[in-house]
Amino acid sequence: MGEYVISNGEIKQFVIYWYQAHGRSIPNEYVAKGYMVTDAIRMNRTDGALVRVITQVMPSESLDSARARAVSFTQQMAPNLPRFIPN
Repeated sequence: MGEYVISNGEIKQFVIYWYQAHGRSIPNEYVAKGYMVTDAIRMNRTDGALVRVITQVMPSESLDSARARAVSFTQQMAPNLPRFIPN
């Protein structure tokens, strides 16, 4: 998983993201594109998804706390992804 913090003035958000395609979770965009080319050649398929989880970092909250919330949600949500993203 890739992680970063985005902000607009005083508002901060913590982001977790990855690329999901054909049963693979890939945190790097360039590696995902490499797999996409390989899949296009092998399977004639280029489908996949960017999965992104964002949570606000409250003013009185630590970044670690926001990260823990995002990770917890991701762990609960990720098992449901195969219903929406084709293998």
